[in-house]
Amino acid sequence: MSRRAHRPAPPLGILTVCTGNICRSPLAEQLLRRSLAGDRRYELSSAGLRAVTGAPMDPLAAAQLRAHGGEPEGLVGEQLDDVRVDTADLLLTMTRGQRDHLISRYPRAAQRTFTLAEFAALVPHAVQTGTGVAAPAGVPEARPVVEAAARNRFAARLSDADDVPDPIDASPDVHAAVAAQIAGLVATVADALRSLPHRS
Repeated sequence: MSRRAHRPAPPLGILTVCTGNICRSPLAEQLLRRSLAGDRRYELSSAGLRAVTGAPMDPLAAAQLRAHGGEPEGLVGEQLDDVRVDTADLLLTMTRGQRDHLISRYPRAAQRTFTLAEFAALVPHAVQTGTGVAAPAGVPEARPVVEAAARNRFAARLSDADDVPDPIDASPDVHAAVAAQIAGLVATVADALRSLPHRS
């Protein structure tokens, strides 16, 4: 067997997206990063549709990240752009409106873009469907799971309650509720992704 066959597959790039990239998406990114720590099959980042570029995390959101075991130090708002979209294998927005806005700006990302709640609803079945489907050489081994989720998107029946609301300028209690919602969705996604067998 050639040495090329033993090269590890590239990581699946997961990009979390919200509006300003100072509350929800960095929180989701960091909680996913913590949950998938040590699993080199995944690479995490975040960005905003209208990012507060260079700004640190909102203090109340940062407090919630610390409460959930993360570290906000050094995180700053970053703007979504063509490079970030094109290098991401999976884009997770916080609301359906953000998902639709992102897809309208970047139609080529439609099959890779979901809300966090949408992907959390789809990923357990997508893992069953995508496991055993061989990704081509040079393609992340979890790519078939994303493709399976896209094919089954109709099965995710979302409501307003599934959107993660924007907590900016809201009370600490609202930030806590938003963080708890994100943490629960992240746990579902991370559990499913960790369960994928490693490519031999």
